[in-house]
Amino acid sequence: MKKIVLVFWMTIIAIFMTLQFPSNIHAASSDGSYGITKYTVNVDIDKKGDAEMTQYVTYDFVGDFHGVYYNQATNGIKGVGDPEVMVKDGGNTVPISKSSTGENNTFSVNNTSDYMKLKVYHAVSDKTVTFIYKYKLYGVITNYKDTAELNWKIIGGGWDHDLNIVKITINLPAKDIKGLKAWAHGRLDGYNDVDKKAGKVVLTADQVPSEGNVESHIIFPTSVTPLNSNTVNKNAKNKILAQEKQLAKQANAARERPKKIGKIAIVVLIFIVILIYLINYLILKKGPANKHPMPTPLFHWFDSPTILPSMANVVLNKANEGDSKGFMGDLMIQVNEHNVELKKEEKTFRIIALKEPEDDLLKFMVNTIGDGTSVTLKDIDKYAKKDKKGKLNDQYVSWKKRVASGSNKYLDIHNKNIINRFIAAAIISTVLLVISIGISALLVNAILLPLSIFAILTIIFCWSVSLIIKHKVSSYTEEGEQLANELRAFKRMFEDVDDLNLAEVGDLILWEQILPYAVAFGISPKVIKALKTNFGSEVIESNPAFIYYWYGYGYGNQFNIEKSLSSSFSTSNTASSSISGSSGGFSGGSSGGFGGGSGGGAF
Repeated sequence: MKKIVLVFWMTIIAIFMTLQFPSNIHAASSDGSYGITKYTVNVDIDKKGDAEMTQYVTYDFVGDFHGVYYNQATNGIKGVGDPEVMVKDGGNTVPISKSSTGENNTFSVNNTSDYMKLKVYHAVSDKTVTFIYKYKLYGVITNYKDTAELNWKIIGGGWDHDLNIVKITINLPAKDIKGLKAWAHGRLDGYNDVDKKAGKVVLTADQVPSEGNVESHIIFPTSVTPLNSNTVNKNAKNKILAQEKQLAKQANAARERPKKIGKIAIVVLIFIVILIYLINYLILKKGPANKHPMPTPLFHWFDSPTILPSMANVVLNKANEGDSKGFMGDLMIQVNEHNVELKKEEKTFRIIALKEPEDDLLKFMVNTIGDGTSVTLKDIDKYAKKDKKGKLNDQYVSWKKRVASGSNKYLDIHNKNIINRFIAAAIISTVLLVISIGISALLVNAILLPLSIFAILTIIFCWSVSLIIKHKVSSYTEEGEQLANELRAFKRMFEDVDDLNLAEVGDLILWEQILPYAVAFGISPKVIKALKTNFGSEVIESNPAFIYYWYGYGYGNQFNIEKSLSSSFSTSNTASSSISGSSGGFSGGSSGGFGGGSGGGAF
């Protein structure tokens, strides 16, 4: 069950981590790291079909940098004008002068056949700075016989790091443009806003990857750019519309594909939940739970159990194996029988074998870790830290299984399996339904609310069924019911020890016999305190049979052998181990616009 619960919580954590989608804001460089936190572009088209472009690129620098660079692709247009560069640093916007010297607060220009390359020298350290580029691009509009066209990769995929909070505004030289249509290509989560009345198109995206493109494809009447000399004597509108229709179809299919997959996944997960309970019902119908007579509940029980403390814990906990508290209880039985002696030495205890140990775990600790006759807690702890093969833990695991080997006499395995199946079904169903909610939140948001309500109600049903089964079906055999009834009353006696007259319950010899069970149940400190109150601290301190209880719990639990051994066992184990042409989302693909490769970074 512990493994099932662990898998459940690990799955929940994984789901929440998946839902976060952290942005790659900063990226490392040799001098530090930086991120481009905001990218704004204003494009003003004139009647000649040229574009006045102004870019605002905001960098968040962590560390020392010398400046930035930007490359504007110029292939496919008529040329580029002289650039102006400004820097907004600390609230002041200052112009940067053109120079080839590489001095601070200058910029250089290198024009090639395909690019205008700008390099801006502006030393900065641990600041947020906005670089402003302003220049003119000639011949960005083509006037055909039946339409004018702008086809431009404004963000061209040549950036070193991702762009965040992207906004591109394209202003045409006219208002009330009825024939204005625009499409955008890039990430499918962007948005393309067409304002015919204002004569502008605005493209926005929360983030554009460094290698990503944002392409704007716009058509409008040729009367908007009447002075454009870049003309082609043929019709193009129908071809453009057909091209964008196909791209929109592909984009819509790409958007719908994850939704379809999400819906299928959700249906499959719900089907699995239904199938789990159908199988459990059929198994239960074929092999119903065994019914056992229930004994009259006891309130207190004072007789010492006929089973060892380790088995008492197995029965009370309905466990499949023993635990370290049970081992300590068994060890104290060996002390009572004068087979083992516990001797306090400074800040540790020495376990002395007065007889050859019969138990393999105790024998391993005394003979392999110790000197053959005794071993200290400190020796065991040192061994565990170097035990890369996990031999001590292997011995402990074998002991846990061994002490529980006879538990089927008291535990009804068939009934336990029924209970465990329904608890496991509730856990698995909860995980699957939470995953389905996560899938819906990511891919199929339209059904998120009804699915969430359905999932919550189903989870409540699943756990209700498991709790009913756990209450109605007994994990014990008939003999186990009687024993568990006595053990519960016996444990309750320890828990209510403050309200009992301990001298009337029994003398110190009797308490010596039953205290190992208080150790196994994890409540011996309370019992020792009550014994000291009733029999006197001097009597308890001077009695050799109580030396462990006195030092182990009389001094702030600092010599707790069980905790020390449990830590050593654990240490040993660790050592081993859309086509309207109006406002809407972006389309995928490309319409073949100019400007591919434009981008920049910092140095």
